[in-house]
Amino acid sequence: MRLPALFLALLFLAVVGSPTASRAEKVKTNQSTSLLSRPGERGKVILTLQEGKKMKVIAKDGRWLKVNVSGRTGWVPRSKVDVAEDEIARNTRRRPFVDGRGKGRGFGGEAGPDDRIGADAVGNGIEANVDEPSGKGEDDEDGGGRGGGKAKPDGGKAKPDGGKAKPAGKGSEDDEGDAVVVDDEESSEERPTAKVKAKTVALADPADDAEEAFAATPSTTLYLTGNKKGKYTEVETDEGDLGYVLTSSLQGGGESSGGGIRKGGGGGGDDDDDGGLAGGARRGREIDTRARLGVTFVSQTMSPGGGHVGTSAATLAIGGGVTMPYQKKFIVGGELTYDYAKAIPGVKNPMGGGTTSIGLHNLRLRALGGYDMKKPNGMALFGRLGFHYQSYQVGNVGDLTKNTGKLPSEIIKAPALGFGIEIPRLTKKIGVHGSLDAVLFSSVSQTKRLEDGASPAARGALFEAGMTYRWRKDLDIVAAYDLTYFAMSFGAPAMGSMRPALGGNASRSDQFHVFSAGVGKAF
Repeated sequence: MRLPALFLALLFLAVVGSPTASRAEKVKTNQSTSLLSRPGERGKVILTLQEGKKMKVIAKDGRWLKVNVSGRTGWVPRSKVDVAEDEIARNTRRRPFVDGRGKGRGFGGEAGPDDRIGADAVGNGIEANVDEPSGKGEDDEDGGGRGGGKAKPDGGKAKPDGGKAKPAGKGSEDDEGDAVVVDDEESSEERPTAKVKAKTVALADPADDAEEAFAATPSTTLYLTGNKKGKYTEVETDEGDLGYVLTSSLQGGGESSGGGIRKGGGGGGDDDDDGGLAGGARRGREIDTRARLGVTFVSQTMSPGGGHVGTSAATLAIGGGVTMPYQKKFIVGGELTYDYAKAIPGVKNPMGGGTTSIGLHNLRLRALGGYDMKKPNGMALFGRLGFHYQSYQVGNVGDLTKNTGKLPSEIIKAPALGFGIEIPRLTKKIGVHGSLDAVLFSSVSQTKRLEDGASPAARGALFEAGMTYRWRKDLDIVAAYDLTYFAMSFGAPAMGSMRPALGGNASRSDQFHVFSAGVGKAF
């Protein structure tokens, strides 16, 4: 035998003997069924598929088919799927020859297409592997029989003899007749999704001159595979079709991670028709800004003696932050916030003489490191390391005819360490966040000659809680509550201070409660 003939014969045997799908077939469910993690009824349930759901076949194993559907890969029994209508039309001339089928394909000849029998007569079934015997069942590794239904000469659909995969929560029988309960816990690894901004052609390869794979519209849900090549991102349709689209054509830039702790800004992605990322998936690099108006309640209590200062102040709070994904599940970023509160007329002077105005400046700079929980609601946990600067300014502090209480201005500088949690999609429209930072040591300075002690120091905590409501695309209504608490100690009396002597170990407790609301914008 000549070498080319031998090569062709070996190639033919290799193709015929292959147990997997040689091309991408499309099938659809003929009843509700489960997508399992492996062949056999004991596989974990990944998804529950409704009747009529289309999917792509990527491999075959006995009476089981490995398919791609809704961004997941799993196994379904052959008995619960039929060839999709478009697949039947495409493959009409590709049916395998079986014994009993006429070789003549004339129109009206006695050997016409009506004489087809056996497997070829099953018009809407799945083509069997060539190594499976017809009409016989065999056991797979999980005890389920493999389909071997007998063909009906009248063209009826073959009935498989093997067991069928049960829906979630139901059992099937193994070889011993015992019930096997199917685990209905869904996979925790959600595939991120995106949508295109306008009708877009997905290409078979990441090249401008590649062939068209499929067309996507703004209503098409695309699953991100995580594969990016140059300016292209690989996506998959709900039916399992793969293709490449321009990253710039995707809502959210085609990224699958990101996000960050926000004091009210950018409520996270959404899955409505105006774009955004669905299923709790996060964007890539994100910048958010916010502005709020509110009120601050100031309370300061001095010990010993019980002296108390209390007032309320109009407050403006502004801030911004940036976050970006790092590797698969981690998030890094930073945040800068500034709050200004002004009390007018201010603090009532304890010695008479009207009131003294108070201004309060709070500046916070933080670095963020987070872990994306990959939950549908976008939950993420964060560690925070930052710097807190607080300036408490007394109006006319040096004029003791107006500052009759001899209140000092004060500046606190302190590092802060803490943690936070963010749930940007608690519901479709509402997101929440919270954080707690600790101040373990600080630097404190007071107005010269009005010091409360020779060695002032402060320890405390910074608490934040907030809610966002998605008002418009990337524009939120935000509300927040902030509490700043400091326990101050001053040590021995300061030499030359005009403040009333309180003796050694003077202390003070400060509380600043801020309630505010406003808008946040994410980019």
